[in-house]
Amino acid sequence: MRLPSLSITRPLLAWLREDRQWQTLDWRVRAMLAWKAGLGSLNAKLSRAQQASATSRQPLAPLLILGPWRSGTTVMHELLSAATGWPTPLTWQCMDPTAFQLGSAPRRDVVTARPMDGLALGSLSPQEDEFALLALGVPSAYRAFWMPHRLTSLLPTLEQQYWLDEPQWLDTWEGFLRAVHRGAAPGHGLLLKSPNHTFRLQAILGRHPQARVVWMLRDPQAVFFSNRKMWRTMFAEHGLTPADEAALDHFLARALQASAEALEWALAHLSADQLVCCTQEALRDAPLAEAQRVLAALHLPADEAALEAAIASTRSGRVEHYPQAPPDCAQAAIARLREIQADAAARFAA
Repeated sequence: MRLPSLSITRPLLAWLREDRQWQTLDWRVRAMLAWKAGLGSLNAKLSRAQQASATSRQPLAPLLILGPWRSGTTVMHELLSAATGWPTPLTWQCMDPTAFQLGSAPRRDVVTARPMDGLALGSLSPQEDEFALLALGVPSAYRAFWMPHRLTSLLPTLEQQYWLDEPQWLDTWEGFLRAVHRGAAPGHGLLLKSPNHTFRLQAILGRHPQARVVWMLRDPQAVFFSNRKMWRTMFAEHGLTPADEAALDHFLARALQASAEALEWALAHLSADQLVCCTQEALRDAPLAEAQRVLAALHLPADEAALEAAIASTRSGRVEHYPQAPPDCAQAAIARLREIQADAAARFAA
């Protein structure tokens, strides 16, 4: 999953160009990105025209897998995708959201290991739709993967109000989702995993009030350090500009605090039929039982054989432990998220 393979559009290019460090980049990099943005925008226009001619408008009925980055959302995504058979964005679609409707799926699955944990990831694997939003120009926090020095400017993307105040992103998002959902069997909803949607939950529910949520819980201290590793890895592999370590720690602290606020809101506003919580530890130790519990709580179909096969394939990932103390800037956020997660775990254990 290398970002140079990500198709982009002119809004993302405009964001890159507005920074003065753009002019310091190798001219070949700038030329390549400009060419990709022109082609991506043309393909996006063609895709929209094709989509406008489609007659199917069955409800999306999204099921969202939420929680902070590095909290177990990917494994849950793999298991629920296999068990339900519901449509979900795949890697090849998310990496080329401007043109995947114009062609066909890859003939073979190209599998690699994620650098942060070794989990197998293929072109036909379930993928987070955040990469599609990034490519299509939505102001994703993942923009910082390319320009790490601008991470602080992306702090607003962690706020619910930001997405409530800028609702036009929903049209871009739904256009991509409807293309993924086209041809789905009647009654099949859409399975979505994106930790970034944690910060958009109120806006999403405003548009899709019947959406259901699986919330992943993991020890916040481990989440902080695992995220520090993940973001550093992405900066090193894809960054065009230098990273600021102190800015990253403050960004992650705010992300944990915002996750706590979002979970607290969800616990107060979502019904028992809409929300279920699962700890990463329980999913690791008893994946079949936990997946079955989640499926039953949300009244979802279950293909037991497919679920067990998915459990076997996801055991390749590493779970690392972080005994060191977090930085001062993150301690309050870690404590707050731990408190809210304890409330959630107690409710769903009852």
